[in-house]
Amino acid sequence: MILSFHPCIEVGIHSFIHAQRFTEKQKKLIKQANAIILPLGIIPEIYLFCRYHCKNVFPNYDHRFPGEGKVGDAILWKRFNMPHPRTRIYGRAWQFEKEHIEKKRPLPFRYPFVLKANQGGEGNMVFLIPNETILIRTIEILKRTEEHVKYPGLVLQEFVDTKGKDLRVVVVNRRRFFFWRVQKDPDQWKTNVSRGAEISFDVSPETKRVVGSYLEPFLGKTGINLAAIDILIARGKPLFLEINYYFGRKAFGNSDNFYRILREEIEHWLKEAQNTNSNREY
Repeated sequence: MILSFHPCIEVGIHSFIHAQRFTEKQKKLIKQANAIILPLGIIPEIYLFCRYHCKNVFPNYDHRFPGEGKVGDAILWKRFNMPHPRTRIYGRAWQFEKEHIEKKRPLPFRYPFVLKANQGGEGNMVFLIPNETILIRTIEILKRTEEHVKYPGLVLQEFVDTKGKDLRVVVVNRRRFFFWRVQKDPDQWKTNVSRGAEISFDVSPETKRVVGSYLEPFLGKTGINLAAIDILIARGKPLFLEINYYFGRKAFGNSDNFYRILREEIEHWLKEAQNTNSNREY
């Protein structure tokens, strides 16, 4: 039995998740399902319940939960030996403050560097830190916001200047979509499309090959099959930045094109899932 909770993917038994909670009827269906399809915007409890009772769940978020966010990304890059900017993780903003501002212990990187709150999207809560004054001000912001987020923490990262350009690779099961995000505004260092960056599909075969030589083994080991991965290219080599499990559709032209591709890839995934034994192992 195929069970879909995705509002745009009507296959098998189609149902909706209300208020991020399953009904008793839905729980019974999950325990009987051979394959389950979930929407992107779900909480860990929803995914883990499905994953416990069914081996075949799309998307594969085994490495999204419970470590979603900038901290979780940094841990994944380290764990799987992926090239990435030099990074230091802190559990809380006050811990950083105590170590480096109160006790005056040396910072791990020279100014300027990047400071990222664990949670945030579209460039929100990501700061370029040029000096101590801005650093102290930013830590105060993070201390206040940490009181209202589910997963606190922050990441310090060396600043790699790629002249306002980074690479995004969107993974949709078997398919890969490569494009540059190019920021032409000299006053804006972030390359998010929502902040004015332009999209360019002029990615050379060599760049795709080099990035793929790192990316494909990583995807094979983690099982990640629906995500947008941001990468810096420095001196011809990739530095992996972030994994975005919820991402924009502009590079696909519109949402209709994206969902057409997604449906095609889910159909292929379902054929593969039919060849696996769906029991209760996790």
